[in-house]
Amino acid sequence: MSLFSKKPVKRSCFIYHDESGVVGASGVFIVGLLFVKDRECLYQKITEIRQKYRFKEEMHFSDISNPKACKACCEVLSVALKEPIWFRGYVFDNSKIDLSYFGTHKKKARYTAYNFFTKETLRIFTKNEENAVVYSDKKARAVKDNFIIYVKDSINNNIQPARTVIKHLQAIDSKSDDIMQLTDLIIGAINNKVTQSRHPLKQAIRQAVEVEFGKKIRYWDWNFTK
Repeated sequence: MSLFSKKPVKRSCFIYHDESGVVGASGVFIVGLLFVKDRECLYQKITEIRQKYRFKEEMHFSDISNPKACKACCEVLSVALKEPIWFRGYVFDNSKIDLSYFGTHKKKARYTAYNFFTKETLRIFTKNEENAVVYSDKKARAVKDNFIIYVKDSINNNIQPARTVIKHLQAIDSKSDDIMQLTDLIIGAINNKVTQSRHPLKQAIRQAVEVEFGKKIRYWDWNFTK
């Protein structure tokens, strides 16, 4: 072995981050993380289901409007949840969020609050991770928004023992990534459960996920008094 060979980097997992709702608006705001060990196997199985149903559209919970899309998404969830993946997240009651705490300009304060709650969710659920790669659903951001630097530095610089928890954090377009779309379906199902929406197709998606609530899929109400 060469004296100059590099020690292989140990990567704990891939993490997909998405949210549901608007922070500081009405109802609830949900931040969720999907932890994935083997991406390629998952991509392949989702592709096979897409081909089976000839389903090319984006899997987006809020846009499920026809039986074929619902059936394809339910099968994707059923198959995916048999893989080595797990989901963790928090539900934030917007009525308890005071945006003025995050700034006097409402739009900027909303971005700051979003970044803060995302960082806290990642910090809590990545305490045992190392060199994780995080993908975040791309969204319209304020000019010069510091989301990536803020989240990475806040977590990596405040962990004991010292190590790199998040090696890479990248915003990606969910339209081009089936695992990000899978994350959206899970978060949408949680939102449906929390808000008790009665849309029949969305209830079917929730029921496909609900069997894993409290198991592979776990979420908590954020405690604003801690």
